[in-house]
Amino acid sequence: MKQKITTKNDHIERVNEVLFLIHGDIKKNYTIEELSLHVAMSPFHFNRIFKKIVGESLHAYIKRVKLEHAANLLLFTPDVTVTHILQEVGFSSNASFCQAFKERFGVTPTKWKEVDPLNEKRDYTYANMPLHVKIAIIPSHEVAYVRHKGYDRSIKLAWLKLQAWAIQEGITFERQTMIALHHSNPRFVEASQCHYVACLELPKDKKFYRSGEIGIMKIPQTFCAIFSLKGIYGDLKKYMDVIYHEWLPQSVYEKVALPSFAIYRQNHFVNAQEQFDLDFCVPIKFK
Repeated sequence: MKQKITTKNDHIERVNEVLFLIHGDIKKNYTIEELSLHVAMSPFHFNRIFKKIVGESLHAYIKRVKLEHAANLLLFTPDVTVTHILQEVGFSSNASFCQAFKERFGVTPTKWKEVDPLNEKRDYTYANMPLHVKIAIIPSHEVAYVRHKGYDRSIKLAWLKLQAWAIQEGITFERQTMIALHHSNPRFVEASQCHYVACLELPKDKKFYRSGEIGIMKIPQTFCAIFSLKGIYGDLKKYMDVIYHEWLPQSVYEKVALPSFAIYRQNHFVNAQEQFDLDFCVPIKFK
């Protein structure tokens, strides 16, 4: 039994390493051979392990991540051309991009811009809510992290795993900065399929190592639009809808491929009253 747990943890570590590479540069067209070589496994074996842990093949995962980011860009930057967007996500031709996009979302990239206003998931609750935003560079953070699939209260499980690991490592969990990476846009990705990463900033006086589900990474220094937000469970999704689909298209910025992230002052998945107080940081560049 112990051998099985050790093997599973090793597989999770290798998958985490590859996911970090994929999300670090989604413009790049990694091959299965490149990524499996990076974690010292055969392509066949690694693809099998990846599918078992993540729930889809490596090729399907990379393709989906690229297309979801393209779908975001089409909505967030309405004046940018389809050609620019397909290049941003690493597609080589308009034909291959349009075909893949239609297979994923049911409409062409051009039509997608017209479909979103009719999206039944569009939430107008906070449409007129004033947003307090500043533009600044967020410094890098060295973090331990746990990946989670599902944008609902089950996210608490990821934080509990991080807390258990922190106690084991002698880290006072409550004193460390908590950060959450939001890889998915719940406007058009089903909540059960949204990817979330719970991160705990590490103390600087000791070296830490990955272990099973717990990965170690550096969140890079990032130029961001920073929104100071307070609310209760469920409110952040409403704020995200306004930030992405109202504020961003009207701004002079466009979102880059890095995930948005929340830096918590109060974490609603840890707080018993499910209240949050956070900075929601959207990585951007000038259009």
